Amino acid sequence: MEFRQQVQTPKYDCLLFDLDDTLYPCSSGLAEALLKNIKDYMVEKLGIEQRKTDDLCNLLYKNYGTTVAGLRIFTNADKVHAVKVLCRLGLEDCFEGMTCFETLNPIHKSIVSDDEDDIEFNPTTNNGTTTRIFDIIEHFSQPNPSAVLPKTPIICKPSENAIELALKIANINPQRTLFFEDSVRNIQAGKRLGLHTVLVGASQRVKGASQRVKGADYVLESIHNLTEAVPELWETADIKSEVACPGNLAVETTVTA
Repeated sequence: MEFRQQVQTPKYDCLLFDLDDTLYPCSSGLAEALLKNIKDYMVEKLGIEQRKTDDLCNLLYKNYGTTVAGLRIFTNADKVHAVKVLCRLGLEDCFEGMTCFETLNPIHKSIVSDDEDDIEFNPTTNNGTTTRIFDIIEHFSQPNPSAVLPKTPIICKPSENAIELALKIANINPQRTLFFEDSVRNIQAGKRLGLHTVLVGASQRVKGASQRVKGADYVLESIHNLTEAVPELWETADIKSEVACPGNLAVETTVTA
């Protein structure tokens, strides 16, 4: 008599997490501190007037996706920031890999430094001449601003190209990946590429989003609601045992492991 065991294949091979405002709530204060650091950098390193930083952050995020041009992290942030946040959350050993700013933009690795004072801002072209910095605030203050904005060399979410590149680098199958994000734009871009999607902190992003958001397969108020919202991640596999008998007669029984 021959016994054969069939184990139901899990729906997902990979859980892909955004970092900021996804793994921790806005109420933690980390996101607020991060925004302050970005604004301070604009003022101290780039010479931007303090009064313009709020508008500049909003316009850059809206038009370019960022203000800083198994279990995996996929973030627009640089590696230093990502590692610090994971350590602060006590999750530094929980993830198999990380896709961050330097992963998608390796040409910019030379500007990353543990000491921010080592970084100099000196925009130049390939032939060494200084370029004029595009003033996005002035652009949108015009009566009839052009719809065409300068292309950015930075690759980041919500660009579909950025998500495709991240999946390729990490060797991830989007059809078998659950993608956790706090940004509706990033969720919708991921969905177009075949990812299964979870929108985190929806009520803080979109009014009435606690029920349904286009592009989101699941909607969570907090990452801590994951057990209730996606119970299949914790369900044990159904194991089917087949008993093969003489005369080509098979008797099948189902056992829940």
